[in-house]
Amino acid sequence: MAARYDAVVVGAGPAGLMAARKIAKRGFTVLMLEKDRDFGVRTCAEAVSETAFKTAEIPVTQSLISNTVEGALVFPPNESKGVRIAGEHYRGYILNKPLFLSALAKEAVAAGADLQMRSEVKAITMDGGNATKITYEQKGELKDAEFKVLVGADGVGSIVAKSCGFDLSGYALIPTMQYVMVNCNVPEGHMIRIYMGREVAPLGYAWVFSKNEFMANVGIGVRGRPAKPYLDKFIASHPEFFGKAKAVKEGGGGVPCGGQIREVVRSNVVLCGDSAGQVIPITGGGIRTSMAAGSVSGDFVAKALEAGDMSAMSGYPSSYSDYWGSRISKSLKVLRAIEEMSDDDLNTLGSVLSGEDVVDLANGLDFKRVASKLMMHPVLAMKLASKLI
Repeated sequence: MAARYDAVVVGAGPAGLMAARKIAKRGFTVLMLEKDRDFGVRTCAEAVSETAFKTAEIPVTQSLISNTVEGALVFPPNESKGVRIAGEHYRGYILNKPLFLSALAKEAVAAGADLQMRSEVKAITMDGGNATKITYEQKGELKDAEFKVLVGADGVGSIVAKSCGFDLSGYALIPTMQYVMVNCNVPEGHMIRIYMGREVAPLGYAWVFSKNEFMANVGIGVRGRPAKPYLDKFIASHPEFFGKAKAVKEGGGGVPCGGQIREVVRSNVVLCGDSAGQVIPITGGGIRTSMAAGSVSGDFVAKALEAGDMSAMSGYPSSYSDYWGSRISKSLKVLRAIEEMSDDDLNTLGSVLSGEDVVDLANGLDFKRVASKLMMHPVLAMKLASKLI
């Protein structure tokens, strides 16, 4: 006989853990299903802004942080034209993501959510356009759970999105590869480093995020090409950093880069996080955007359950888009424009933009101010500024 819950949340990442907590806190029964045996298995650069803990609604504790970040260095193909981003507004952290997710899980379980690890969804039963039952495998045993609401926070390749008929036509991924490396000699260990250019990372970028004085996340995202050869080439081209370093862990995967999908609510099913494309396209940053999506969607699911009316969930997309959806859309616009720029254009951009300009463009913030500045330069006015206004 199938177990019965008010809501089932698939995926115990940042989005799913926040959604489950919000729903359970309102007194509803919640089942959380996570296919992996541990938290934070998926490859991640682990960088977040200082405000991420506010979004997570948990205190900053040293055990959840691998390193503090005081800013960033963004390098165009000509690395001598790098842009420095620093100051109190640009501080952040490199997370110990498995422990960070464990902290989020603690809050969800304390609120009453039933968390089941090593539980992989095998099928979703639909009835008259509504999702009604989920079948999952746990330690070789098939189990069923019925529910009123289904939350798909199961990331890239979401079985919830595919099984429940969501329009994924605009969903796009950038392949990534990352090494965790020891014995790196990276200067300014509290600054993250970003490298751009068609020779470095076609239609993407490389990153070096120091976790501590002896370890760093070194990765790359590229489009239309295999990522690993470009990562190996990038490392080989910087022997001053990595000449004596060794990769002790490697992983890869796809990161959503096509913006939020058109439809994130369908009947009694909602999507949040990577499954909905809720990632800042130009940076690939998705931890805070996903937590925000989980929090907002969880609140609207709880409202729908309280009202006994699933149409109440229709307020989730507009509420999320008031801030995050707009930023994702604007960042996508910048990404598309930069994809058309040559390495020479990127070098010019590096000599014109300030650190504040780079942050605003990457995160979909003060477009008008940056566009006005770019309009003063003929090449950049035509290739970038005109596409932002």
